[in-house]
Amino acid sequence: MRILIIGAGNAGQQLAMRLCEEKHSVVMVDTDPQVLAQAESKLDILTICGPGSSPRVLNEAQVEKCQLVIAVTDSDEVNILACLYAHAAGVPRKVARVSSPEYIHNEDTYDLSAMGVDLVINQKQECAREIFHMLQMPGALEAFALFEGKVMVAGFGISAVSPLLDRTPAECDRLDLIQSVRVIAIRRRNELVVPHGDTVFQKDDLVYLVGQPVDVASFFEWVCPDLKPFDKVIIAGGGDLGLMLAKQIEGKMDCVVLEKDDERSRRCSAELNRALILRADALAESTLDEAGLTDNTAFVALTGDDENNIMNCLMAQKKGAAFTVTQIARTDYVPVIEQLYLVNRVVSPYISMTHAILHYLRSKKVQAASLLHNLPGELLDVIISKENKLAGSLIRDLKLPRESIIAAVLRAGDVLTATGDLKLVPTDRLLIFAHHDAVKKIQSLFLK
Repeated sequence: MRILIIGAGNAGQQLAMRLCEEKHSVVMVDTDPQVLAQAESKLDILTICGPGSSPRVLNEAQVEKCQLVIAVTDSDEVNILACLYAHAAGVPRKVARVSSPEYIHNEDTYDLSAMGVDLVINQKQECAREIFHMLQMPGALEAFALFEGKVMVAGFGISAVSPLLDRTPAECDRLDLIQSVRVIAIRRRNELVVPHGDTVFQKDDLVYLVGQPVDVASFFEWVCPDLKPFDKVIIAGGGDLGLMLAKQIEGKMDCVVLEKDDERSRRCSAELNRALILRADALAESTLDEAGLTDNTAFVALTGDDENNIMNCLMAQKKGAAFTVTQIARTDYVPVIEQLYLVNRVVSPYISMTHAILHYLRSKKVQAASLLHNLPGELLDVIISKENKLAGSLIRDLKLPRESIIAAVLRAGDVLTATGDLKLVPTDRLLIFAHHDAVKKIQSLFLK
């Protein structure tokens, strides 16, 4: 596939790296020649210097030959205009990153999707959604929803006190919980294990499972008995990301927003109904006492400064916070912070947006592809068409690649367990986990 990426910043380079790994032909456009030279030195891509909203530059990039245009510059207007030009040139799919919520929440008259922009994405909104899932299940190392929220995907670690330690799924005490979810993959040190009935869970395994949200929540209450739901969330930073997160949290648990800017704190007060807004500096030790931080409080640092965010989390840990999350803008900081265990979770709006855009990069019958942070594989959401020869087959008879597994089946709005004797029918949606090396074979099976 020929793909045009407009914008060579963090998001653009993250996407280009992933797409090059999948052997796509990538063209990158940016106004900064130094950034383009840096990207070209690391990636097998073609670069063009100039504004991405310029018809001349788009013609030079041969936009009419592209199957996908992704505009991720810092300018909403440039991104939108570039996608509109790409639509006029006949490009099948267009993705625009926008920073202003106005472009997402608007009247039908100004709906960008009706104008030809297939996906409008806000990186902060995607990041807020990711953090919210973390707070809902603190025992999860990663959690997100698919199938319009009907299915939850979550990963957790096997500790020394885990009820799963040194047991196969059949040997577990709570077979009802094990059978209500589907274990799809295990990361054991640096190896991927696709589990079977005789697979033994080992200490420090990173286990991924799929199930309906209520079943996954029940499973986590059992497998992580020492982690209880938080009674309060304190958010340091009332910017766009902090405000988006607070809107999702308030009403579900107590929420406190710390914002030292007077004008910004007033805006948070106006837009939030139940959250407590404190005009204070989160780095001041007395602020956390005023916010009511306890040993069952989650602390989320979402200021615009990476170093301040880390210090905020360290301060909260010193005060006894049960769980800390920090936003990091510089993606090269993320692995270092994770390896040093400075905080419980690290999020990056750029990485969150990259994952969300990758959801869109499959063909029309593959509705979503979700990149897992800690696992060398992907989750593919596949639809069985009427013409597909696999319709009518039992799951056990499918000749899937060894490093793949069907996690769940959605049929007429109901989530079905993917057992071997389940017969596939047209319009079934399958959630399939596959190692990167098996993705193309999966696509070839289900796109026929």
